[in-house]
Amino acid sequence: MTDRVPGETSDAAETPDASATPKKSTITPMRIALWVLVAGAGIFMVLTGLVGVLVKAQ
Repeated sequence: MTDRVPGETSDAAETPDASATPKKSTITPMRIALWVLVAGAGIFMVLTGLVGVLVKAQ
């Protein structure tokens, strides 16, 4: 038997609170556009860095 917490009912431990469960957000077109933009910027920086290293090496 576990120790009871004062003010806690037995069914409160079994059913999670609505605010305690994380709400999964939906994927919106704006989020997809943001990810594409960020990924494009990252790829651009990697490619320009590689080009810079290759040019400097010659």
